[in-house]
Amino acid sequence: MQVIKPDNILKDQLLQIMIDNEGSDMYITVGTYPSIKIWGEIVKVDDWLETFKPQDTLDFALSIITEEQHEILLRDKNLDFSFTFLERRFRTNVSFQLWNYMVVLRLLTSDIPNIEDLWLTDIYKEVTKKGQWLILVTGPTGSGKTTTLAAMIDYINRNYNRHIITIEDPIEYVHPHKQSIIEHKEVGRDVPDYETALIWAMRQNPNIILFWEMRNKNEMEMALRLSETGHVVFSTLHTRSAHQTITRILDSFSWEDKSQIRMQLADSLIAVFSQRLLKTNDGTWVVLAKEILVKNVAIANLIRENDLHQIPSVIQMWSREGMQLLETDIVSYIRKWMITEEEGLKFSNNPKLVKESLA
Repeated sequence: MQVIKPDNILKDQLLQIMIDNEGSDMYITVGTYPSIKIWGEIVKVDDWLETFKPQDTLDFALSIITEEQHEILLRDKNLDFSFTFLERRFRTNVSFQLWNYMVVLRLLTSDIPNIEDLWLTDIYKEVTKKGQWLILVTGPTGSGKTTTLAAMIDYINRNYNRHIITIEDPIEYVHPHKQSIIEHKEVGRDVPDYETALIWAMRQNPNIILFWEMRNKNEMEMALRLSETGHVVFSTLHTRSAHQTITRILDSFSWEDKSQIRMQLADSLIAVFSQRLLKTNDGTWVVLAKEILVKNVAIANLIRENDLHQIPSVIQMWSREGMQLLETDIVSYIRKWMITEEEGLKFSNNPKLVKESLA
């Protein structure tokens, strides 16, 4: 784990402000003030600073990266990594815009969350007991996918004797060994890339593999193959619903391959958890809205027959099995005055359903 250099007072002050104000993200770029996202709102730190010049963003970037990382940044024009400051972990991206350095930092939760703290349903525990399946957590950037996955891995770690391998870019949560043995592999540091890491993982006899985001056809194929060969595989996609998740996977393959992939997906996929973080009425908190698909015979048949448009209706019909549409949580939060109707409609996949349920 990289520990940042203690030789930049401004950097230290800004990180401390972010921690003290429970900021989630910080943005360092040329021509404006350092900015921190606090409860979804971007606040500029402008009381005692001038707008950042090119040298300021360069100095900030160089204060948190090594010489080796700087060489990678200059070569690839992008760098993802994590570091520690005052025992708090930050996920960081350094890149360029208009030939200037820019830095985006995400402050990670210091404690590993558990399923109960996140108000997740028992189905999140139930699917972790399966012997070999593919489990996907989906949603846009900033929707809490990493936190949900960390809670599920922690539940396994606390309750079962398993060998778990996580492959991330960069590592966000570091799990201590409890009942399980957990190995963390960071792309670029411990392994060269996702595909190579997954090939190596097959030879390391894990029960469970977590890798961050199925970004291309090869990684999707690898995830399906691993789940077919006796592993539980956790991954993510930037999709808005269970329906869109399955469609995205199938659309990544050629027409000739889709029939075979549908068969594999119908057999291997066990659950899709799609989620959003919605701002509460007073703007001081966020709530998690969830869509839950758990594969049963009906869902498997829809995938095999390519009747994917019927998935939302089947989710509604099988609520007794723990399934629900995203709109179920959204409507519940609106009725409890936890979020505004405007906020709920903004994040809904089916605003018409929300309006009809509230009528």
